[in-house]
Amino acid sequence: MAAAVPPPVEAVPCEAPASLTASSDTFPNAARALEAGKPLLILVVGSGSSTVGGTSAPANLYLAQLETVLRRRLPFAEVSVAVRGGRALLASDMLPLLSEGVAAVKPVILIWQTGSVDAARGIDPASFLGVLAAGAAATEAARVDLVLMDMQFSRAGRAALNYGPYRDAMRTIAATSAHTTYFPRYELMRYWAETGRIDVERAPRAEWTQAADRLHACLGELLAAVIADGIALSR
Repeated sequence: MAAAVPPPVEAVPCEAPASLTASSDTFPNAARALEAGKPLLILVVGSGSSTVGGTSAPANLYLAQLETVLRRRLPFAEVSVAVRGGRALLASDMLPLLSEGVAAVKPVILIWQTGSVDAARGIDPASFLGVLAAGAAATEAARVDLVLMDMQFSRAGRAALNYGPYRDAMRTIAATSAHTTYFPRYELMRYWAETGRIDVERAPRAEWTQAADRLHACLGELLAAVIADGIALSR
């Protein structure tokens, strides 16, 4: 049993510029659920970094860290995080998973992590925008607060792929859709890498999983802060 317990994630400074962490977005559907005494049900729909992620254990993925931090920040709430997805999924592949997950889990918050596979396969950014718009409309109709999380930062990825149009599409949907928040994972990771706080790409091979654990811990912490603060603003 002891071998099954993941090692504790080493504490690291998760600070980032306010331009990346401060948000005035609200989470009214989540706030209403909590005020009615209902659980805070969160569904994550994503590709490999949400389901595998390179961490030392599943309990160290950002979605597990998110659940842990939200339980601490919202001690009065029953918090549960479910996940749908897998490796190499386009945004269009995730739409059916989104619909199925909303119907089955009945979340009040949906976190949609996407963009990297679409960029790698050269999907038309306009088509990508249309898929995001369809997902945002579906969550709005289901009274679910939506968080759009963009791709991971890497120097190799930046050199080989043009992520800009896909990140712009996510920002556009967040700005024009009700109850939709944009979580800038790419810029957060770039800031941490360039300031030497967390740099998975340049970590020694033997330290890759430890660096991934630290990265996911910080992503979970900051994502939980955005959600908790947005619920407070809604109240």
